[in-house]
Amino acid sequence: MAEKILLVDDDLDTLRLVGLMLQRQGYQIRAASDGPQALAMVESEIPDLILLDIMMPDMDGYEVARRLRANPRATDVPIIMFTAKAQIDDKVMGFEAGADDYLTKPIQPRELIAHMKAVLSRVQKRQTSAPTSTETPLERGYMVGVISVRGGLGVSTVALNLGIALHQEQKKDVIIADFRPGQGTIGLELGYLRSDAINRLVQRKPTEISARDIENEIITHPTGVRLLLSSHHPGDARYLNAVANFEAIAVHLVRMARYVVLDLGTGLSPINEKIINICDEICIVVEPVPQTLIQSKALLDDLIAKGIGEGRIDIVLVNRVRSGVQLSWSQVQEQLGKNISVIFTPAPELAYQASMHNLPLISQQPDSLTAQQFIKLAEKVAQRNQ
Repeated sequence: MAEKILLVDDDLDTLRLVGLMLQRQGYQIRAASDGPQALAMVESEIPDLILLDIMMPDMDGYEVARRLRANPRATDVPIIMFTAKAQIDDKVMGFEAGADDYLTKPIQPRELIAHMKAVLSRVQKRQTSAPTSTETPLERGYMVGVISVRGGLGVSTVALNLGIALHQEQKKDVIIADFRPGQGTIGLELGYLRSDAINRLVQRKPTEISARDIENEIITHPTGVRLLLSSHHPGDARYLNAVANFEAIAVHLVRMARYVVLDLGTGLSPINEKIINICDEICIVVEPVPQTLIQSKALLDDLIAKGIGEGRIDIVLVNRVRSGVQLSWSQVQEQLGKNISVIFTPAPELAYQASMHNLPLISQQPDSLTAQQFIKLAEKVAQRNQ
């Protein structure tokens, strides 16, 4: 049966031209010229996808999306925002309002159709993979935890860019989850000013958390990866005591995507003590500084003592300053007693530009040495998963 698409736009020419083009592609088209009309139409008939303009009188597209996400009947309906507003802040507001994708006008018909098919395909996969009342187990994915001994070493950056590299190179579904309530930085790196999905999940009883609940809190980034974000507000660190909740979330996540990358932050906290046992692989982010390496060696020894042995640990060396004022990679390997998987050279200009544009490093300059190193790390992870 042809999918039903609801077009929402106050420009009648857009409704007519896009509607005709989609009809020729075999879709059933419904059209609304403003927000209230769209909401009323959804109440009477749930579409398979909503193509939503932002700049409309009375009620803009952001408000329409928020009301749809608050409506139990429409909370899972995919929304593609289709608008002339092309600024980063506009896109961030769109995703925060609940959009699954964000496209700017004008656009080639082939590109629009490709995005629509991708979103519809992801939704269909979610629906078929959502747990049933009998909790039928799904195929297990591969979970990678990224950790360090202290903050500021780049754990969030490694987790984010590793996840994107896995998605791009392996063409598989990837979820990146920030397990650091009150300390979350992935959302900030990408420009999401509201990133409290984890907060809502950990306020439930652990036994009441389902894959569908988690799916409802996940957002899809323009790169195609899916994100489960933690708040950056310091007061939300109180949720770091919700160990059973994080364990329940991790158990579900590993069956919701082919790859799951976790930002575990620093040290063997009570949460991390539980989560590392669920992870298939641990990436330890280190820097070539003697004091940090002493701590990193202790962390490595603790992981090995807990059964996270050879073949399950990657050492990721991040050089943040030029060589000559720090230990060499060979000295780092000697001190840790383990080979380094990937070495990241200093790239302050690239990091600054990526931060200014709320882009992952790998997207800011896809042909850079830094991007190639993330691809190399992703290849090592994929090889272990074969």
